[in-house]
Amino acid sequence: MTAAIGTLLLGGCASVLGTVEENPPGGPGNGGAGGEAATCVDWVLHATPVEAARDNLAVRATVVGPAGTQRVWGVDGALWELDVAEVLVGTGVEAGERVTVLSTPETCSSATYPSGDPLDVEGEVVVILHDDAEHGLRTVTPFDGVVTPGPDGGLPASWPAGHPGL
Repeated sequence: MTAAIGTLLLGGCASVLGTVEENPPGGPGNGGAGGEAATCVDWVLHATPVEAARDNLAVRATVVGPAGTQRVWGVDGALWELDVAEVLVGTGVEAGERVTVLSTPETCSSATYPSGDPLDVEGEVVVILHDDAEHGLRTVTPFDGVVTPGPDGGLPASWPAGHPGL
């Protein structure tokens, strides 16, 4: 049952619509915690990795491993530790630093990461981050946060085939 409809302003995502829904125990979008309000966030899709990184932070990093979970928008999002090799865009972290990052969850689905957690990878990746005042460093969206480095090790010019919105 829809309890309220509002507009959320989430940095790095432009203006997105959010719907607050009451979920039954074990229901979709709340990680199994019944009766808690969950926010359904409709994310803006960025045309390119460069666009997603604009006004955000992009790093080339290696995912070290899981670092727990964090409650965000009514679901449990995965936290990951990353070793930053290079800062490609923005400020706030430095090469050589280990950071904890929230893998931004999809909140309008019956699963938190229906296509798999984008940070559950091996090897070096480019991670596009937003420094969220409430949640700390998080991937810019559930879809636009992790990409294979370009030929020069930096941001690739385009998303890989199969990226949402292509």
